[in-house]
Amino acid sequence: MRNILVSLCFILGIAHSASADDIQGLLVDQNCVEDIVKNGREATLRQRPDCSLKENYARPTYALVTEDKRYYTFDGTGNKKALQILKGTPNRDDAKVVVTGDVQGDTIKVKYMSIL
Repeated sequence: MRNILVSLCFILGIAHSASADDIQGLLVDQNCVEDIVKNGREATLRQRPDCSLKENYARPTYALVTEDKRYYTFDGTGNKKALQILKGTPNRDDAKVVVTGDVQGDTIKVKYMSIL
């Protein structure tokens, strides 16, 4: 009985360590992410108006910038979900989201994304 309990705890520990992460941040055009992290969103949008998602929000790839200035790119599913969110929000240049997925390096394999 004790061996079963120890095995169950071990399996639950592995399952928890493989669980998805929740990360909050700002949706941005992937081509602009480094400038946004380095200079800030406002300064980047002034210097590079093409980075604004306000009018032209349909981009091939998106990224997530966190408050601590880290950034993550999305997999194909994440890019599709980001586009859907941007279609439904009026404030596209300030679209804050929470993303659930598996982080692999600087890429998130997105399972779920919602607006904050």
